[in-house]
Amino acid sequence: MYKQYIKQAVQMLRENTLVSVISISGTALAIAMILVMVLVFQINSAGFAPESNRNRFLYVWGTEVSPKSEQGSRNRGSMSAEVVKECFYTLKTPEAVAAYTRNERPVSLPGKRFFKEYDICYTDAGYWKVFDHRFVEGGPFGEADFQSAIPKIVLSRRMATRLFGGEKAVGRQVVMDYVTFTVCGVVSDVPNPLMVSSFDACVPYSCNDNLMRGNSDYGENMVGSFGMVLLARSSSDFDVVRSELDAQIRRYNEGKVDFSVNFPSGALSQVDTAMGSSAWEKVDWKTYMAGSGAFLFFLLLVPALNLTGVIQSSVQKRKEEIGLRKAFGATGQNLLTQILSENLVLTLIGGVIGIGLSMLLLVLSKSFMLNEGITLTLPMLIKPGLFLSALVFTFLLNLLSAGIPAWSTIRQPIVDALKESE
Repeated sequence: MYKQYIKQAVQMLRENTLVSVISISGTALAIAMILVMVLVFQINSAGFAPESNRNRFLYVWGTEVSPKSEQGSRNRGSMSAEVVKECFYTLKTPEAVAAYTRNERPVSLPGKRFFKEYDICYTDAGYWKVFDHRFVEGGPFGEADFQSAIPKIVLSRRMATRLFGGEKAVGRQVVMDYVTFTVCGVVSDVPNPLMVSSFDACVPYSCNDNLMRGNSDYGENMVGSFGMVLLARSSSDFDVVRSELDAQIRRYNEGKVDFSVNFPSGALSQVDTAMGSSAWEKVDWKTYMAGSGAFLFFLLLVPALNLTGVIQSSVQKRKEEIGLRKAFGATGQNLLTQILSENLVLTLIGGVIGIGLSMLLLVLSKSFMLNEGITLTLPMLIKPGLFLSALVFTFLLNLLSAGIPAWSTIRQPIVDALKESE
């Protein structure tokens, strides 16, 4: 039976080329636009190496330092190394924690002064436990290196190539801020420059005295340059980690005389950041869906209404056929199944085209929708589960666009259908 429906759908596609093209195009555009939005959200929230464990990440960025008395001004910025040590390194629930800050610094070779600046990440040994960088040479600096402030440096493959060409980099030396660092490892380049794990070079922040001291002029040494990323053992531990962090902050503040520190948005998950949460304002699902959900519904409704009109016209042309089949005993359910099955072939074609179109649109518009420097990889684009959901969506679109006009026509009396009354 269904083979016959498919043959009839192909025949209709040949006979009503314009209607079929409009139906397929409308479906493809609807699917493509929705998939682009979902793919962008997934790229910003799903895990990709070296951030494969994003579903277990918690970020703490913005720090607010305020006087305990009512007088005085507040300071919003980043936390000091002291806050990192007292409030985060003492946490027991997370699997790993890492403090980091970034700066643009020139890097040279011994005896050769270069002026090109690179993206330098100052961090600790926990950074390599949180992120799963792939080392193409050597390895990371360890906890002993960090505690002893040994000047070791990890380079990205891109930077190693710029400095040393195709030669081996591990064991070589580079100069930054008048300090000679020894290259201990080289990692693969990160595809997205906006990732926390992206850098040209990575060094222990213990080698930088300014970062270790922080800002001693305000806030009892609470103000500094660091942000934090925490790796929970499971996403179900998020609330436990947040509670433990709150307890550590209260303990730390009790030991201060004039100032206290807090984090306005708290510890943010990767999904929170994908929804637009910042260090100073957390966006919840209700607020996010109020904007994005309404737009997705609009993308669904408009093509569905357009397709309904097109299919209504197509069904009207078949009223005589429908009336004749009803006269020979065909039930309304059989007729409705036939029309939906025939139209499903068209919507599935549109869905498949929409999937391909979504990836093409994302590649062409990545500088607008993502970031110009991002390198889109196959794991970012190929999402079988998402594409299966898109095909399910085409089925719903088929029910909405074809079911209504088909049901309306099938319910008409046989005499009216045979007369092709309108």
